[in-house]
Amino acid sequence: MTWDRAAIAPDNDRLNVSKHFNLPHSPGVKAGPLLFLSGMIAIDPASGSLALGTVESETRQIFENMRHLLESNGATLADVVKVNVFIHDMLEFESMNRVFREFFPENPPARTSCGVQLSLGAKIEIEAVALVGA
Repeated sequence: MTWDRAAIAPDNDRLNVSKHFNLPHSPGVKAGPLLFLSGMIAIDPASGSLALGTVESETRQIFENMRHLLESNGATLADVVKVNVFIHDMLEFESMNRVFREFFPENPPARTSCGVQLSLGAKIEIEAVALVGA
């Protein structure tokens, strides 16, 4: 089976971190019925600048931006099947979970969470895989 592969981007160009921070990756890639979203950190959709704050505020902003990227490409948060969460301090795990439950109140996606050292002062980074148009 051969799937077409294409880079995807958000409709809001200020959320295209790959472009604005000159990073050598795409915001996401569509391959067949799957959308692979690159790791996202909290970005203010109005300015395109970092939106650093608490783990809860950064997580909320990431999921709002993720919703936008998914909707820009024919999917929704309900289509997310796998999430990887990278958090600067595992003592903040429940802070992230509180927000995660807001965005995935029923049938949450599979998830892996791990503590890591993040760049740019971010407290959390999240990547996802969504199933769309299957």
